Amino acid sequence: MGLLLLAGCAGAATQKEPEWLAGEQMDHPLVGQLWSVKKQALVNRDMWLESLPDGVWLLVGEQHDHPDHQRLTHQWMLQLAAQQRLGPLALEMARQPQQPALDAALGQSSVTPEMLDWQPGWPWERYGELVQSGLLHAKRVLAADLDTQQQRDAYQQGAPLPAISEAMAQVLDRMMDEGHCGQLPEALLPKMREVQLARDQAMAEVLLGVELDGRVGLLQAGSVHVRKDLGVPRWLPPDVKHVSVWLVQVDQRQQPQDYLPPAVDGLQVYDYLLFTPAIMPVDYCAAFQSSSRR
Repeated sequence: MGLLLLAGCAGAATQKEPEWLAGEQMDHPLVGQLWSVKKQALVNRDMWLESLPDGVWLLVGEQHDHPDHQRLTHQWMLQLAAQQRLGPLALEMARQPQQPALDAALGQSSVTPEMLDWQPGWPWERYGELVQSGLLHAKRVLAADLDTQQQRDAYQQGAPLPAISEAMAQVLDRMMDEGHCGQLPEALLPKMREVQLARDQAMAEVLLGVELDGRVGLLQAGSVHVRKDLGVPRWLPPDVKHVSVWLVQVDQRQQPQDYLPPAVDGLQVYDYLLFTPAIMPVDYCAAFQSSSRR
């Protein structure tokens, strides 16, 4: 299915966009395919959005530097708006003190990053279209993440709640180590883990603070944040309906199940995987190591 971005809500004309912006491994057989973890089978992308139950949170896990991942969420958001099923849009990319600015901009047809106190770490050219459409079509745009001081507090004092299991703590520590290219002192890994836990717990609290009223809410966040065994879903009560989708770029692996990371505590990792073309690889560790030597 091509990426058809609706120009508005129901009844509006559609505008054909390039199918993909990423250009690597376009001929991979999994590109564009949606795979159900529970069914262990590919499912119809044209039908699955309509099959989502009312009153559910759709948690979309992106690769932040992949240009198609924000576009996919934008497409789904506009499709839900056209169906009159769209609830709020929650964003990891917005910090909670930005909420008053987001509320003030709700319904405005033209906003600037300055109006929203948008953080430069999340490039506006990448997220601006999603945010602007959310302000026009969503019930509300929610700033889901902690601000810098709150993250510093978690680093020093710990998250409000500890890791649910030792296995969870160990996997998060390993991710912190890998995410910092093995350059962090081992003693700092638990502190970094506490920041991750605090952020996930804060995002879960934001979702819990909103009534969906039978609509579908969207959370856009990094892929680890929407993992059912590690991220935001671990902190949601069992009665909060959610569906977790990992937007994953293809590589040399040919079978969908080969992309799934090992599950923690015997839990399902994601509900769906949606495969996109790859982008040119970037050696972030080389840049990180170079900057750390300065």
